[in-house]
Amino acid sequence: MFANGDVLVQKFGGSSMGSVERIAKVAERIAVRASRGSRLVVVVSAMGDTTDDLIELMNKVTPQPDRRELDNVMATGEMVSASLMASALTQLGIRARSYNAFNLHLLSELQGDDYNIVQIGRRNNLARFLEPGSVAVVAGFQGITADGDLTTLGRGGSDLTAVVLARELGQKVCEKYTDEDGIYTADPRIISDAHKVWHLNYDEMLTLAAFGNGILHPRAVSSARDCAIRIHVRSSFSQAEGSVVGPDGDDQLAVKSITCDNRFVYTRIHGIAKPDERFMRELAEQPFVPPLLQWKPADNHQGSFRIGFRRADAFSAIPFCWEQASRLGAEEVDSFANLSTLSLVGCGLQTRPDLAAVFGRCLGSITPVVEQHDGIRLSFAIDKNQLKPAMESLHQAIVR
Repeated sequence: MFANGDVLVQKFGGSSMGSVERIAKVAERIAVRASRGSRLVVVVSAMGDTTDDLIELMNKVTPQPDRRELDNVMATGEMVSASLMASALTQLGIRARSYNAFNLHLLSELQGDDYNIVQIGRRNNLARFLEPGSVAVVAGFQGITADGDLTTLGRGGSDLTAVVLARELGQKVCEKYTDEDGIYTADPRIISDAHKVWHLNYDEMLTLAAFGNGILHPRAVSSARDCAIRIHVRSSFSQAEGSVVGPDGDDQLAVKSITCDNRFVYTRIHGIAKPDERFMRELAEQPFVPPLLQWKPADNHQGSFRIGFRRADAFSAIPFCWEQASRLGAEEVDSFANLSTLSLVGCGLQTRPDLAAVFGRCLGSITPVVEQHDGIRLSFAIDKNQLKPAMESLHQAIVR
């Protein structure tokens, strides 16, 4: 259909589409490339907080909306953005057209809790439009089922739309434009001297995304990995080079970034022998996946088992912990909701396990409730009040 490099696939997020003025600025940027003869597919998110506003609107009608009806409402935000962007480009003299899930027949199927695009039924229609200098503006975040119902792809799902389009059009690069000009060693809003990381591999970015870095959608990264598409993260508001996520990272940087996440709840089952085989088997059968586990033995051969899970899984995870505590004869069960989870991520943590002890010492008097070293990730769960000093200490060790 197209040779690699024949089509430029770009994705612009909600911050880039936050107002008519911002849409006009982004359109000017796109028009420069189109005027040079490039074929562009531009995937857009809804404007600013539109999706949240639409959810709030639905909740005013019913506190428990049917998923089909909620998806129908939410998908309109991206459709509006696509039409506005196509119109802005047309105003600049660029041949542009908006597309949505129905126009392209973006077939989606439920995989776990979220829908995923599995096929572009009208790919040839898109290809015929993409003459040199043309821009196809695609509404992200949406697909349609085999029955013709609209679905949404989950928060950040427009990233996934862009990667799928790049794959289906035979392209090996996808540009993601956001309000940040790349991936940093830490959140620059918290750590002022954080600096850009130029290259990360897929596994590093996937782990960062799973533990608090919201720049890229995890399923977009995993889809890009499956078909070896590089994702170039860039700023919508500058010409600065960004960070590239691909099959090869930067071997010179043992740890790429530290990220924080407040979405975890922790439970401690105290006063038990090490969890038995039945505990681990039944844990693996639960509908939730606990990303953080730690066994801490005590002098009397009794210890505590700490498990971290996402707040969204609390209704199934907490009863499970209590049932197991009762079966194992635990002395007490505690839950902690006032913790932040800090995670250091980098392939060096796998090749140099001694780094875990180095970073553990960096915390000084800050005592983690949970500490886990799992391959390329080292995580600490600490009191939220200690977040900033802990991040500063760990970040200093990263960049030294």
